Amino acid sequence: MIFKTSIYYLLFTIFYYGCCSKFPNDIIETPIVTCEPDRVTIKVKTTLTNPSIIYADNFLEDSDCSVYNMNHISIYHGKCGMTSENMSSPNGILQRICISVQLHPLFVTESDKYYCAQCVYMESNVVNDLEQTLSVSDATPNELEPMFDDVSVPKCSYSIRRGSKDGPKIHYTTIGEVAYHVWTCNNENVGILVQNCYVEDFHGNKILIIDKNGCGVDQYVLPTPQYTSDLQTAYQKTHVFKFAENTLTKFTCQIRLCLKNNSNKCRNITPPSLCPTIEEREQSVLMHKNESLTDELDNSDTNFNGEY
Repeated sequence: MIFKTSIYYLLFTIFYYGCCSKFPNDIIETPIVTCEPDRVTIKVKTTLTNPSIIYADNFLEDSDCSVYNMNHISIYHGKCGMTSENMSSPNGILQRICISVQLHPLFVTESDKYYCAQCVYMESNVVNDLEQTLSVSDATPNELEPMFDDVSVPKCSYSIRRGSKDGPKIHYTTIGEVAYHVWTCNNENVGILVQNCYVEDFHGNKILIIDKNGCGVDQYVLPTPQYTSDLQTAYQKTHVFKFAENTLTKFTCQIRLCLKNNSNKCRNITPPSLCPTIEEREQSVLMHKNESLTDELDNSDTNFNGEY
C-alpha cells in the first residue's frame, strides 16, 4: 500500500529567559504550529494580551520576519533565517526556524520564550516518522504533538506515558521510572507495525532500538512492542534511561501501515514474528565481532626483523 502525501513533524526546543521580576502576562497551553506548503505558522496563547513582539531569531528589525501585538507569525520557506536540509532517510526536506516571543513591550523577561520549530515534508509508503523528546532534567519542557495535513492519511501518534499505556503523557521524568511507549493510528481499516526506532542524544549518538522488522534490539532497554487485537495500537513498558551526561533523549520511530481487508495484507507484517531472543542477539553480535577480528588478522602484514 503506497501513500503519497506530505507529512509534517514538529520538534520544539524551549529555553527560558530570566529576569528579576515576572511580567504579568504569560504563554499558556502549547503553541500551535501549522506546516503549510510554502510557510511555517506559529500561534501562541497568552493570559492577558497578545505578545508585544514575535520575531525570527536575529531578524528583529526585518518587517517580514517580525510582528507586533499579534498572537501568531507566518514565515515563508527560505526567509528570516529559516534553514532547509535535504534528508535521505527518509527522503524529504526539513525546514527549521527559530523565533522569540517577547511579552513586555521593551524588555526581555522571564515570561518570554524561545522556540525552534522543524517541519519535514516528504513522500513515503511509510506513513511517517514520529518523534518524542524526553527530558530527564530539572526543567519541564513544553512539546507540540506531530501534525498532519492530509485527512486521507490515518492520524498516527507516538507518546510516552507514565505508569501504564493509558497513563498521562510525560516529557519530563527521572532515571528508572516506569514509562510506556505507545504508538497508535485511528483508522479501523489499517494495522500498524512499529519499525526503525532510534534513540538519540542531540550530540550525534544514534542507536537502533527497534529494527526494520519491528523487533526490539535490546530487550533490556525496549523490548519488542505488544499490539492490541485490532492492530491499531502498539505499546511497551520500559524503565526510563538516558545517555551519560545528557539530559535530553529523543526517540524517533516509523509506522508501517497494512490493510485489514479481505485479503488480510497484515497477516505477514504485524505483529512481528520470529524476533530473535536475547541469547540469539548476543550470539549474533559475538559472531560479527569474531568475523571482524579474523578479517583484520587476515589483512594485516606482520614483519619481524631481528639480529643475533
